[in-house]
Amino acid sequence: MLRAPMVSATQQTSRIRQRKARREGTVRKRYERAHGTPKFPVHLPGYDPSAPDAPKTATQSTAAQTDAKK
Repeated sequence: MLRAPMVSATQQTSRIRQRKARREGTVRKRYERAHGTPKFPVHLPGYDPSAPDAPKTATQSTAAQTDAKK
C-alpha cells in the first residue's frame, strides 16, 4: 500500500492559517446578522462641526458646487 507524499511544512501551515482565518469570528458574525450591529454615536463628544477637517454636509457641498459654477 502506497502512502501519499507528505506536504511541506510551509504548505501545511498556510493551509491551517487559511482554515483558521475562515472560521475566525463566525459566532460573532452570525450574532450580528441576527441582531444587527450595535448602536454607536455618529459624533463623539467634543466633535466640532465647524472644524476645517469636518466632513461637509449636503447643503455645504451643493453651495460649494454652485459657487464653483459662477
